[in-house]
Amino acid sequence: MVAEIKGQVVGFIIGGASRWEYGVPENIGWIDTIGVDPDFQGQGIAKLLFANMTESLKENGVDTMYTFVTRRDWRLLKFFNSIGFQKGDMVNLEMEL
Repeated sequence: MVAEIKGQVVGFIIGGASRWEYGVPENIGWIDTIGVDPDFQGQGIAKLLFANMTESLKENGVDTMYTFVTRRDWRLLKFFNSIGFQKGDMVNLEMEL
């Protein structure tokens, strides 16, 4: 999904519904990536994109959203907190190769 102002793309959000990946049920939605042009940040574009995406996902049976944020990215954590996200039950695991 993209946001446009006067024909210019100023933001986007990528995500979707789970299809039992990693044992996560179909009622779970994901935000993979969200971005807003720096010249247009602080104008509510990301919140509008999120609202439109979640409305579409709700219509398809999604009732819970997940995303990943680096724990030290305070700006992004603040944004997701402002739209209602909180720490969830899933644990991120990683391994360097």
